[in-house]
Amino acid sequence: MSLNAQKTRGFSPNVLRRIKLRTRLFVTFLIISLVPVITIGIFSYRAYTQSMNEKVKQAALQTIELLNNNMSTQLGIYSDYIGSISVSDTVQNGVASVNNGHPLTSGIVSGIGEMIVTIPFQSTHLKNIRVVSNDRTVIYDLGYDDITPQRFNELLDNIEAASPQDSLQYIHTYRANDKIVIGRKIYDMHHTSTPLGYIMLYIDESQLSRYIFTDVSFGEGSNFLLIDAAGNVVSSQNAELLGEDLADDPIFQQITAHRQAGENNFLCELNGVDTLTIFKYNTTYNVYLAATIPQAYITNGTRTINMMLIALAAVLVVVSLFLTLLVYRSVMHPIDNMVAACNAKSDEEIGLKINDTSPDELGFLARTIDNMVNEIGLLAQRWSDDQRKMRELELQTLQYQINPHFLFNTLNTLKWIATLNHVTQVSHGIDALSSLLQSTLIKKDELIPFDDELRNLKNYCDIQQLRYAGRFEMEYQIEDAAGYWTVPRFILQPLVENSILHGTADEDDFVTITVRATVSENLLTIHISDTGCGFDTSAIKEKNSERFSGIGLSNVDERMRLHYGNEYGLTIESAPGIGTQCILRIPNEAIR
Repeated sequence: MSLNAQKTRGFSPNVLRRIKLRTRLFVTFLIISLVPVITIGIFSYRAYTQSMNEKVKQAALQTIELLNNNMSTQLGIYSDYIGSISVSDTVQNGVASVNNGHPLTSGIVSGIGEMIVTIPFQSTHLKNIRVVSNDRTVIYDLGYDDITPQRFNELLDNIEAASPQDSLQYIHTYRANDKIVIGRKIYDMHHTSTPLGYIMLYIDESQLSRYIFTDVSFGEGSNFLLIDAAGNVVSSQNAELLGEDLADDPIFQQITAHRQAGENNFLCELNGVDTLTIFKYNTTYNVYLAATIPQAYITNGTRTINMMLIALAAVLVVVSLFLTLLVYRSVMHPIDNMVAACNAKSDEEIGLKINDTSPDELGFLARTIDNMVNEIGLLAQRWSDDQRKMRELELQTLQYQINPHFLFNTLNTLKWIATLNHVTQVSHGIDALSSLLQSTLIKKDELIPFDDELRNLKNYCDIQQLRYAGRFEMEYQIEDAAGYWTVPRFILQPLVENSILHGTADEDDFVTITVRATVSENLLTIHISDTGCGFDTSAIKEKNSERFSGIGLSNVDERMRLHYGNEYGLTIESAPGIGTQCILRIPNEAIR
């Protein structure tokens, strides 16, 4: 499959390819410039209104989130303060004493008062602190304003129901003050399941309505409310709604229903006005923070904006036509130049360059074409040079075929002369040299049978016997199974050569070299040992390396590692006066 077919499998461009590029570009520019403008002009009102709805929803949701976090932070300070008071020994002991039937003494009251003073807390909105026992006896009361006993019992009932969470409730006091009550049930610190009483903080409601909600607005008629789970308004921007019971109100019922459905906003009618209601449920205090936004706030500004969009669309049509023509020429002019360059036929035309220095993609493509023309010229010259060199190499190859043939003929002649003159050692050595050279010059396989490698080694040793005149002897201990292995060419000769050179350094020394090959657990192990003088193996290691410094040893080690991995390198064991042993291990992947 061609590259072009791979790229266009999902779409066949044959129909479009029948139309010239300049026509396609012009029509495409008109479509992509005019169609969006016309579409925006026609559907602007609906799209913009929907967008504004979503934006306002998102803004309101973010605002609700921020207000909820701010409110939780502010109320959390009071909750922490309640926690510090309720776990103090003074309150724990005082409430427990009253619960156990002991009379309420001034010492208990003053002790709680002194303890509260010692807890650092500064707020002008904190109006009262009440500590109440299990039988609802007020043990400590900081403030001077109060509510009816019935309302007081309702507060305690709601605290009891909200436990172990804090309760958040609204009260209207005797002095016509609007307050929020944060209440918590007190438990024994040592027996957390044992209730001791209640603690309540009275907070000025203005801390929420004036200092948290006051600067937030979504137009005239919008409102922010804090409603508890029972439907009572705890705080509101509209003070007339404070304390209102909305349990049966359709809006509160929709809030609870949408919360159960996992939704946080809905459209409804409020006092005859279409209203967007967005809410956030606060799990810490079991309350709803809700915002009501008149739909007119969202849609009033869209009509004027859409008329402006229509007028702008007409202007954009004219501008788009002008830009289309401008971009069309900026694209087609360099393309025409490139097409002309690609259609060049004569040598004079081919030598001409486009010379487009523009930094855009078309300029880059034009410069690439210029470079390709230059490269084609260089490649043509290189092809001519390569053809000439190829002819020279063919002649050299023919010559190299003649030279080995001449060499082997000459060696056979010398062997024949040595045989006629009864010089057996020379004849045998020439025969070994001929076999060794034939294996070296003619056979080029890197991996050969172990039998062939052993034969090459024996030919090499026969030649070395002529030089060293019987100063070493070879012993071979080869298992039959070793013949099934293939091994890298010439891995034995450098190791035996090393044994000969070191073992016969002293003219009086005689060295026995043993080549042993064993097979066990799919591993061919080759031992080449000698009875020479031995040496310190660190002397042949490169500095700061595990590799060998000698050319022959290093060559064998590197080839073994390249063929079989680093764990199959050459291993040398030697010590002065003991001898030397070289070990090669070849894995079962080398089995023929």
